[in-house]
Amino acid sequence: MSLDTHSTTPSESAPYAGIGFRADWSENVVAILAAGTGVLVVAVIAVLMGLA
Repeated sequence: MSLDTHSTTPSESAPYAGIGFRADWSENVVAILAAGTGVLVVAVIAVLMGLA
């Protein structure tokens, strides 16, 4: 009887291996968009407070 040695983690796709993207790179994109939106909201509030 042989041992099952398959990995439970997703493998990295070859096109993204060189630039550091993991298989779940979409989570990173969502995090970047959320952080960018937060920075934009803070900047708009600062500008509006400066006009008041």
